Amino acid sequence: MGDLLEVMHAQRACRRFDPDAKVLDADLEQMLEAAVHAPSAENTQPWAFVVVRAERTRAELADWWTQLWKGGGADLVRQRLNDAVLLADLEYGFARGGLAAAPVVVVVCADLDRVDEIYAASSIYPCVQNLLLAAADLGYGACLTTGLTTFGVDHVRQLLALPDTVMPMAAVYIGVPASKLSPPRRRPAASVTYRERFGSPWLKAD
Repeated sequence: MGDLLEVMHAQRACRRFDPDAKVLDADLEQMLEAAVHAPSAENTQPWAFVVVRAERTRAELADWWTQLWKGGGADLVRQRLNDAVLLADLEYGFARGGLAAAPVVVVVCADLDRVDEIYAASSIYPCVQNLLLAAADLGYGACLTTGLTTFGVDHVRQLLALPDTVMPMAAVYIGVPASKLSPPRRRPAASVTYRERFGSPWLKAD
């Protein structure tokens, strides 16, 4: 399990991709196999994946993301984010084409013929996390986004010819990082963990 924990501790969002590097289909298949081994509500396994490689389709998704960002998304983020480094990374990713350089976009959907919509999120996002971890384990960078599937859902549905019963819930951008990713910055688990009841501190074992 040591290798798994190392990948978990190192995995982070990548928004700067090498535009000339490739993602092999064989590696994508490994990522998707990992994804479908996630838990789901009543084992319904309601996921459906649309793997987008076509340059024109990826460009349309990226353009729509940029419109959302410039049309108000950036202002909302600036209001609540007090992290200049992260804000600059978001600006690069959404407004200057960082995510557009990713050679693969995996749109992760919930098939509502298999699961009630109320349970869709609890089934889909564990699968997305498996996908992200598998990408990191194989040496790729990846970024989970939900803006397109929240605010641009009708556009995404039309672009990918999704039926009404298939709901897009996430877009995962995958590629080779433009430079080595730094470790993620995280609060220690003990700082947000309580023993028995909220407010009772978790004291680390001796």
